[in-house]
Amino acid sequence: MGLLRLMDKDLVKKAANGDSDAFNILVGRWEQRLFNYAFRLTGDREDALDVCQDTFLKAYQQMARLQDFSKFNGWLFKIARNFCISHYRSKTRSGSRTTRQSDQELETFPSGERRARLGDAKELEPAELRLLVEGALDQISFEQRETVVLKIYEGLRFDEIAEVSGCPLSTVKSRMYLGLSRLKSILMKQKV
Repeated sequence: MGLLRLMDKDLVKKAANGDSDAFNILVGRWEQRLFNYAFRLTGDREDALDVCQDTFLKAYQQMARLQDFSKFNGWLFKIARNFCISHYRSKTRSGSRTTRQSDQELETFPSGERRARLGDAKELEPAELRLLVEGALDQISFEQRETVVLKIYEGLRFDEIAEVSGCPLSTVKSRMYLGLSRLKSILMKQKV
């Protein structure tokens, strides 16, 4: 019970010293956020689950190498990012990259013949609006999608995103601006 009250950096320190219970608590705290991140980047539930599993396995194996325990979340997202890129590249090479599944991962909206459009935003259920945005995310570049997901969905600061993506702060800000601009354009085209 005492471990549950510890902050992430303290759990990371214990896990780095071989405490598997501390690592399991970290997995419990981070698995949903990591899955959501991976799903938004890969667009595929199975790929997202694979990314999560691979990420936690690698994190467990490399935990002792982490120098600053307070940077665990950025380090974890960086590992996940690398696995997402590998999945993305392998899907692109094999030609099997598909658009987002219409699936059970996100809340489904009431079925019907009427196609949801952004112009109807006041009438849309939150799940419908979320599906429109998720579909639009699939249409922007991987780098822009990653930046938008890390900033908007995961709440990371620009400097943290720069660290995760391994690029300059100005590039992150540019990707964010261009990604949001592109999303707006895509969503406005769906307007009636």
